[in-house]
Amino acid sequence: MKRTLTRGAWIAGWCVLASVGRAGAQEAPPAEEKSSTATKETVRETSTEEKALPGPKYLNLRYDEDFSYLAGEPGTYQEDFFDPIKCIRLGDDLRLTIGGEFRLRMESETNKGFGAGSPTQDNFQLYRMYTHFDLKYRDTARVFLQLGSALVGDRERASRAIDENRFTLQQAFVDVKPLGDGTKLTVRVGRQDLQYGKQRFVSPLDWANTRRRFDAVKVFWRDKEWSLDVFYAKPVVVRPEHRDRWNEEYDFYGAYVTYKGIPRHALDFFFFAQDRTDDRTNPNGNSGDMSRYTLGSVFSGKTGDFDYTAFLAGQWGRWAGDTIQAWAWGVDGGYTFTKCPWKPRFGAGFDWASGDEHPDDGKVGTFDQLFPLGHAYLGYLDLVGRQNITAANVNLTFWPVAKKVKTRLGYHAFWLNARRDALYNVGGAPGRRDSFGDSGTEVGHELDLTVVWKIDRHQSMLFGYSHFWDADFITQTGTSEDPDLFYVQYAFKF
Repeated sequence: MKRTLTRGAWIAGWCVLASVGRAGAQEAPPAEEKSSTATKETVRETSTEEKALPGPKYLNLRYDEDFSYLAGEPGTYQEDFFDPIKCIRLGDDLRLTIGGEFRLRMESETNKGFGAGSPTQDNFQLYRMYTHFDLKYRDTARVFLQLGSALVGDRERASRAIDENRFTLQQAFVDVKPLGDGTKLTVRVGRQDLQYGKQRFVSPLDWANTRRRFDAVKVFWRDKEWSLDVFYAKPVVVRPEHRDRWNEEYDFYGAYVTYKGIPRHALDFFFFAQDRTDDRTNPNGNSGDMSRYTLGSVFSGKTGDFDYTAFLAGQWGRWAGDTIQAWAWGVDGGYTFTKCPWKPRFGAGFDWASGDEHPDDGKVGTFDQLFPLGHAYLGYLDLVGRQNITAANVNLTFWPVAKKVKTRLGYHAFWLNARRDALYNVGGAPGRRDSFGDSGTEVGHELDLTVVWKIDRHQSMLFGYSHFWDADFITQTGTSEDPDLFYVQYAFKF
């Protein structure tokens, strides 16, 4: 069955690739030839103007994409093969946008669980296909619908729930501006992506084969200097054999404010609340209801060729009768040598999240990472979450082919903060633990290499390799084999 599915998905993938080739051949007609008397300076100026013209930009939050420039006259924007489906007029006041993506990733894992479990090596494929429809009535109302399918092939180890979701209602929401056209207040109701704190705290988790989403009510305000979101949500649980639905025992709500009045900077403040009634077990071994509150801030910006981000968050509440007291903070930044060939950027980062030092004192000191994209900050092997961890990294990014090929090399080091607390994985689940605290705090080191090739505005290729070197905590708490990950990914968006 799996192999039949795999062959079918491969055929679908090649059909998409073939259509891409035809699309590329038919993309925007060539510009008129320049007069033979045109000077080199005129050609250069015209080229610069063309680069400044608006064109299609595909975002992590697809519902934020803006194709309003297509209302202009030809020549005022960059033409694209898919322009006809990006602004379909259905009357004077209605317009429809259609988009989607196809993604194929091949992964090869070795010793993913530090050598525990069988088989220790697994080679498999992940396929993802999304299609969305965005119907707008003036600037007053909107309906956004996104359908998706996620498939896995040739998986030897047990698949994760998010690997396969044959047909899903990925997003379906309605926007209404209660104050009318052109106003700044919007009410959104339905299934939707949420993204906050540069994806450190809340992320759609695009790396996963099935993106994370919520059934939510969100009210948001946008103007030049301020943005404000207030929401109430329930996480959607992927159920491969049934229809996806929200977690009835998990309430997630909060507010997120961003001030953009400082040029090239942003200052964020946030409050998140989690109420769970599913009797989860806390680090002290007690099970029961949990109410956790997170308050924090993120500051980010650029000064010259320097870029930087810093965050601080504190948590309090109750879990199974125990008091929650936890913290996390982090900084990262870099310097880009813009005048050098390949434009290298040297960067470094540091993450710290508290653990539970005393599992029997009636307090929970382990920070909860909420719904993050840990993959981008704590290593591509996804072995470490932002809980009970100190993580430091240095990295180098450069562009061997300007605006086409981006290469990044990162080196991470990890230590536990509380010896008797667990090592938590990228999903926040506890893994290895030494209840006596005799195995040390050094978890290990990870090397990540990624190469992104932007073939054109629609297509991209990703190549990656990661290796982890186990340290004392891993070698003394069970099987210890260094994990490896190699992957190749092709993505097409329209």
